[in-house]
Amino acid sequence: MPRTAAPLTLEHILLGIIYQHPRHGYDIYKEITRLDGIALVWRIKQSQLYALLDKLEAQALLSAQLIPGEAHPARKEYRLTDEGRFAFLTWAQTPVMHGRDMRQDFLARLFFARQLSPQAAGRLVVLQEAACHEWLDEIDRQYKQIRAEQQFERLVYRFRVRETEAILVWLDECRQEVQKNENKG
Repeated sequence: MPRTAAPLTLEHILLGIIYQHPRHGYDIYKEITRLDGIALVWRIKQSQLYALLDKLEAQALLSAQLIPGEAHPARKEYRLTDEGRFAFLTWAQTPVMHGRDMRQDFLARLFFARQLSPQAAGRLVVLQEAACHEWLDEIDRQYKQIRAEQQFERLVYRFRVRETEAILVWLDECRQEVQKNENKG
């Protein structure tokens, strides 16, 4: 039996939009392209959207029902399956494992964790901070193994250190913002 690939970030974003409530494909497209939302992080073409919805349905993460229309042709309405709900919630509350995933994947997770609750967003940020500290420890361990004459390698690792330190500063700001929202609620 062939192994199914784990959903990608964009697929999880679609699950997150449908998690809010069942939607038609075009409504999903409008939501994902709103400039004040996830469109700040991800872009998708309408044709790609429908292909991904079909894929998620084939993976049993979504179910679709044909809804007849009076003023328009019948349209599919998508809703999460239990497996889809679990996949989305797990993804939205789990830190990314690489610094390169912070710019899009983590921001998408944070977007949806904030919608779940201030507490979910706070937990995600704390978990991501812990992951970043682990990255720093590993980078430091690897850096110490580089010989002095390996100047380019040393520069690469110093870049990784500075990048991770900057991410930690930003995560601290996120945590403070989330805590403000927790205290309001």
